[in-house]
Amino acid sequence: MSKLEIKNISKSFGDQLVLQDLSFSINDGEFVSILGPSGSGKSTLFRLIGGISSPDSGAIYIDGEKINGKRGAISYTPQASSLFPWRTILDNVLLGQEIAGKIDKEQAVKMIERAGLKGYENEYPHKLSGGMQQRVSFIRSILSPQSIICLDEPFSALDELTRLEMQKWLLSIWSEHKRSILFVTHNIEEAIYLSDRIIVLSSKPAMVKKEFTIPFKRPRNEDSLLTEEFLQWKKLIYQELKD
Repeated sequence: MSKLEIKNISKSFGDQLVLQDLSFSINDGEFVSILGPSGSGKSTLFRLIGGISSPDSGAIYIDGEKINGKRGAISYTPQASSLFPWRTILDNVLLGQEIAGKIDKEQAVKMIERAGLKGYENEYPHKLSGGMQQRVSFIRSILSPQSIICLDEPFSALDELTRLEMQKWLLSIWSEHKRSILFVTHNIEEAIYLSDRIIVLSSKPAMVKKEFTIPFKRPRNEDSLLTEEFLQWKKLIYQELKD
């Protein structure tokens, strides 16, 4: 079981209050997206969860253990794929396991093949397209020992069709491995299509403004993106972001 709890955290930089009394949780195996205005503190939140910095007040827990300022408790995939250019695709994928001291090369090769990257194991990142690099980055997160994955707008640089293919691929891998995922995006459609719940943040200082439970059954079908119900959800969430 892996539950992430954010309890009443606040964070300032100088006299700029970025997060204020922010609280929410993610249950084991749940896919939760965060939407909010630009500059509302989403990246700051990820830095706190990842232990890169500590909140001024409040606490972050995984399975009841306080992780304020603790690095390595979660797996993190940033907007850029952040692959090491001097490591092969296979070596990049194995990085998290290497750090943890438990390497399963056979499993890594299977995951690379599952991602449609068979034959690229010994290539270097510059040989791959942006979408392919993001697949490698996500495989690295899945194979890392941490049970909670934070994804920071991983598809924002991709064109619309590639983005949809990546979303479908992400859901297929997630449904198989059922890690807890916290996903940051600016794209309302993407959030609805992927998520169990959506958390809408206010403008700075960020607080939880609204929470939505998405009713669409899994596995998700891309045809749902064109339904009237999907459009109504998009309008509802857009209005919440706008107000």
